[in-house]
Amino acid sequence: MVRQAIDMFWRSGATPEFSSYCQKIKQEDLLAYSVVEAHLCHMRNQYSQAIKRLTRLLPKVTNRPWLTWRVLLSIGASYRDMGEAGAGETYLLRALEIAELIRDRECVSRTRFHLCVTRLFKGEYEQAEKEFWGYKKDPMSWEPYVADYYLGILAIIKGELARATKLLDDFLKINKGSRLWFAALEMRGLALRILGRLSDATMTFIESSRGLVELKSLYSTFPMAKALELSRLAGLEPPPGKLVRKALGLAKKGSWGEQAAAGEIEALLREDDAEAAEGLYEAAKNYLRAYQNIEAVFSGLTAAYLAWKADSPVFSKALKLIAPLVPLHPGFKKDPILGDFMSEIEPFLTKALKPSQDKEGMKAYLIGEFRVLVDGKEIKMKAWRNNKAIKGLIYLLLSQKHRIPMDHLFYLLWPRRSYDRKSRWGLYKAMDTVRKHLGRRELLTKRRDFYQLEDTWTDLGEIENLVRLADATIDPAEKEEYLARARELAKGELLPEFPYDKHIEEYRQYYNRLRKRLFGE
Repeated sequence: MVRQAIDMFWRSGATPEFSSYCQKIKQEDLLAYSVVEAHLCHMRNQYSQAIKRLTRLLPKVTNRPWLTWRVLLSIGASYRDMGEAGAGETYLLRALEIAELIRDRECVSRTRFHLCVTRLFKGEYEQAEKEFWGYKKDPMSWEPYVADYYLGILAIIKGELARATKLLDDFLKINKGSRLWFAALEMRGLALRILGRLSDATMTFIESSRGLVELKSLYSTFPMAKALELSRLAGLEPPPGKLVRKALGLAKKGSWGEQAAAGEIEALLREDDAEAAEGLYEAAKNYLRAYQNIEAVFSGLTAAYLAWKADSPVFSKALKLIAPLVPLHPGFKKDPILGDFMSEIEPFLTKALKPSQDKEGMKAYLIGEFRVLVDGKEIKMKAWRNNKAIKGLIYLLLSQKHRIPMDHLFYLLWPRRSYDRKSRWGLYKAMDTVRKHLGRRELLTKRRDFYQLEDTWTDLGEIENLVRLADATIDPAEKEEYLARARELAKGELLPEFPYDKHIEEYRQYYNRLRKRLFGE
């Protein structure tokens, strides 16, 4: 019943038929109905609420293995889509164990698919490609044709444009008119751009955005931003102003990624190159926080290009932001607009990848002895007298993008309390304590519904970057250099001072998987 209800909602939305079926489930099996309701929070992009509800359901479904799998899968997908790919992977691997234990091939297949998508989010492209091909070839896979969409994206990233176009064309023969169909059309537009067919690419982006606007999809800003980027850089006819405004109107309700795309659109509409570069740099940062790596690269490169033309200080900031991403996307060097610029700035990008001796900002060592430094000065936490503030800072440091939705951070700190106007005061007080003791209040910002650490480096994040770079390079000496630096950082345990914290334990499991890759333990 749960499986059918979720599939009904995924295909058609909240139809009267769906509502009627849910009422039937509620009458026959209240626990199954609760699982459906909690999962719908995820499908409506209410990730924090989904995690809260599903986590509370976990102890209640332990004697029902299929429901346990469903709950674990939904928690993992919610964490990933919220931007916590490491925590999400931990739950997805637990879901895979349950699926294999109950020998349900469809459950195994769906879980493996979610793990593939998670690897793509994290920039682990080589591993993601292997797993998507395996998924596509498995005769028991759930909707194996969907793999063509993701494999097409990965082929663009590698610069294999003929293969990318074929894969995307194969996907576009099926499910015409769906949201994912228009997203695949957008990726086909990107392949056309890199092939040098700029007018065709622009028209494809506009068609994709128009279709998504008609579906009232918040994602419509993504292809629109790509169309405007070509218009700005190649001097092509811009998209219709009315369509641009409709896409921006939808984006107001969007998550971090849609807001980033809206920011890119607004930046590209500015006439002054220096002002546009500043806006594009902010958009690239927000794309990165949303795990939209392709968009972060192009927005960051465009910011650097316009800043270079205008002699703006944004140039160096944009290069520092995208330096770890550029080696992961070798196919973008073929771009007819920015490819030559990428070759020209390669020495700057290489320099930005070297270990920084810069003492500005926050540096946190989470492995071995827990230490936090701000502008080179160590912050002593024993005098804080607020354990919630310390835990809140740690959770933000662990988060791969150092940002957590306010309601989810509250739930992590006070799991048994309701998030309302009265109880929020404790969260505000804890975050204000963090700001006060860091000495620079601007290092902890509130952006929309998120708390965000700015200008922050952690050893765990550095290990992740180094592993990704090692996977992306074909030079054996360069690969070993990255891995050696990662091994040096990964010699200790993650936050041993906090042995009984459930959320930290989720990241500890993730860190141990990284260590296994590095040391073969």
